[in-house]
Amino acid sequence: MSSILPNNVFAVVLAGGSGTRFWPKSRHKRPKQLCQIGDNDYTMIELTLRRLDDLVPVERRIIVTHVDQLQETRSITSKLCGHYLAEPSAKNTANALALVALEVEKLAAAQGIENPIILSLHADALIKRLDVFAETISSMIASAEKGNLTLLGITPEYPETAYGYIEKGAILKGLDFTYKVDSFREKPDAALASSYIETQRFLWNSGIFAWQVSTILSELKMYVPSSIEILTQALGTKTSFNELPFSEFSAAYNSLQSIAIDPAVLEKSDRVSVVEADIGWKDVGSWDALSQCFNTDDNGNLFYGDVISIDSSGMTVDSDAKMVACIGVKDLVVVCSEGAVLVCPRERAQDVKYIVEQLKKRGSIELY
Repeated sequence: MSSILPNNVFAVVLAGGSGTRFWPKSRHKRPKQLCQIGDNDYTMIELTLRRLDDLVPVERRIIVTHVDQLQETRSITSKLCGHYLAEPSAKNTANALALVALEVEKLAAAQGIENPIILSLHADALIKRLDVFAETISSMIASAEKGNLTLLGITPEYPETAYGYIEKGAILKGLDFTYKVDSFREKPDAALASSYIETQRFLWNSGIFAWQVSTILSELKMYVPSSIEILTQALGTKTSFNELPFSEFSAAYNSLQSIAIDPAVLEKSDRVSVVEADIGWKDVGSWDALSQCFNTDDNGNLFYGDVISIDSSGMTVDSDAKMVACIGVKDLVVVCSEGAVLVCPRERAQDVKYIVEQLKKRGSIELY
């Protein structure tokens, strides 16, 4: 059974993205988290927020998104989230998390909340085991309370080459399934991924974090001092970044060096821990990954919308209106959405970004 987290926990959902990997269903102003992918009732960001219903109340939830996506994000999530921060430009996760740490520091002070803790999640992950998810988050908060920068590491199911890995070290006494982090590893090739699995020391990096605001700000000041200095100076005596004139905020934010939280802080800090769990997690990263994330039929097909299939296998089809008929084809992705149709082999689904590049060159704004 899930339990309510302490009242000093703020949940942050990172919800940016360029909308390229799930084109044509996703677009720049409607990236994948604002789409219904793998679910007929809710968008991905709604599912992410609904997982928090027994953990963190709406008034302590914050979404960080791009300014171009703010309006659509608000319209979808207004009943599920209390606060929003709009980035003027994409500056990667270290700056997004620095921004939100300073914002939460102000929010907590205004509400009389001491020692605030941030639980950071991405808006577009699949999590199937919600009971284990809740228990794992509780363990992460317990680790964060001890001053650790705490990650959620997924017990790997197979040697995946599309994920980063975390090497777990010594177990931390008094904390459930929690280990010191020995190293971070980039996405491996198949042979290296297999060797990782054999050692039983490596976990998938989920990108879910928990830490005290004071801890992450201390580490950011040590390893990314310019970002904290610029953002702190921009905020000044204001109680929220939303109170700043947008032109002033943009000038400050656009001057930041783009860098992810892993190389910026986590790979350097000696305060990093990881909680291991199997929560049924997958990164829903591209059209070809859907068949690994959701149940297919007996022929390995995954259909959304009106689809007729005859002697076809390994198909992923998503159509918002038009009926799609497949005869004697295999291992294709077919997507029909808002005036655009994508057809490609499954193994080329990662190349959809090149279509978006071509659309930009042609000036086809309505299609990307």
